[in-house]
Formats: sequence, structure tokens, C-alpha cells
Amino acid sequence: MGGKGVTRMIIDVHTHIFPDSIAANAVPKLAAEAGIREALDGRLSSLLGSMQTTGIDVSWVQPVATRPQQVDAINQWLEEIRSERLTAFGAFHPGYADLPGLIRNLSQRGFPGIKIHPEYHAITPDDPQLFPMYQAIIGEGRVILFHAGEDIGIPTIHSTPRQFADLNDQWPDLTMILAHMGGFRQWREVRDGLVGRNLFLDTSYVFGHLPDEEFVEMVRKHGCDRILFGTDSPWTDQQQELEHLQQLPFTAEELDQMCGLNAWNLLQRITA
Repeated sequence: MGGKGVTRMIIDVHTHIFPDSIAANAVPKLAAEAGIREALDGRLSSLLGSMQTTGIDVSWVQPVATRPQQVDAINQWLEEIRSERLTAFGAFHPGYADLPGLIRNLSQRGFPGIKIHPEYHAITPDDPQLFPMYQAIIGEGRVILFHAGEDIGIPTIHSTPRQFADLNDQWPDLTMILAHMGGFRQWREVRDGLVGRNLFLDTSYVFGHLPDEEFVEMVRKHGCDRILFGTDSPWTDQQQELEHLQQLPFTAEELDQMCGLNAWNLLQRITA
């Protein structure tokens, strides 16, 4: 860590895994569609091995259901595999029959929140169809992690910093984590409209795309207490992502916040 000391706890808030029977085909296919090379094979055992090597204490799994019929099965699998080292967010799809009921059910089963991917789900974050679900999330004290901005494997754009800003204005009590520092390849708009708002940004899949000096400036303006370390594993290497963050000009205290303390405090608040 460049002489800055040892971070007390490291939590990766943005990872993806698949059942072994699916991972062998799904991960290479998704990587080919995005024109990238995967760092892991997408299996639970591989993620746990990477965490052990890297010194990551906990990973949060962010599922993406591409059809309504997948939601219940994915959530059942996640409930079976979660552990002290693995926190699972719930799967969601806008076509699910009872979205508020889904949130209440997931809350009762101990899920801290859900993952929404506007591109895979083909829905904007400010779509009124989602408002009853947002009300349920607030009522249950849960959180949403949104994919934000472009997806390198999908040509559409269903989420923008302006939409998230409007959502934050309309639903100020909704706890949101915006992946990819608020909007992949939309960082100028993030700086203009989202930085400083009462929401969390994760660091997943930004290093090597967002210049380091711009990343540091965004973090300083937004506040280290609202930045969460995330990798988007298996699409990046957890160790490389962590080392990249740790070598940036932050204090040991700031790194402690971003690498784990903020995520720990958020989870404790959600599950209290």
C-alpha cells in the first residue's frame, strides 16, 4: 500500500458470479461480446480464491436477471451460497409480477438490496413503473446498486447522470449506489450533476478508463465517505484494481473508508 499502512477491512461491493453449470459458457460469451478478456471464470470458487490471494474480506455479488422467470431461481441460489465472506444482493427484473412484494420478500430473507442494470433490463431509472418498488425499498430500509452509464457490451443507453440526479431529487430517501463512478464514460456529466449528492459511487471498471487525476478530483469533491471500492470481477482483476486504488494520493484514513469501512457501515445500517 505504498507505506500507507494496512486497511482494516477490504470489501469489494461489485462482483459477478454464476452457477458452475452456467459460468463455463456465459463468461466467455459475455467477454467476447464486450471485446474484453475475463480475469476469472465466473465461478464462486474462483472468486473466493481471488479474494484469498488479494486479501479481500467480503465481496458483494450483484446478479443480473435477463428474464422475469430467472429472478426467483437466481435469488434462491444466492441465498444458498452466501456466507460471511459473500454478501448477495437480490436479482430483479422490471417484468416481475409483483416488484414491491419482491422487495419485501428479499428483505425478510436478509438481502440488503437489489441490482438494477438499465441496459440489460431495458428500463430507465426514472421510469414510473419502478416507483412502487422504490417506495418498498425505502420502507424496508434496503439499497439499490445501479449499473450507471455505458455498458461496453451493449449499444443502448438507458441511464444518464441527469436521470439519476432527477431520481435523487424525487426520491431523496432512496439509498443508491451508482456503479462505475456514477456513469461509465459519462464522467463529465457526473462531475456536473452528481458529484456531491447524497449517494454512493463505486469504483468498478474505471481504472484505465477514467484518468487517475480526474478520479482523484471526483473523489475529493464527492467525499471519501461516499465512495465504495468495487471491481466488476470477473471482468477485472481484483488484486490489480485494489493495488491501483491504493497507489493513488489518498491518506491511509481515506483508503480505509473507501476500501471497506464505508461499505461495512452501510451494510450495518441496512441490516440493523
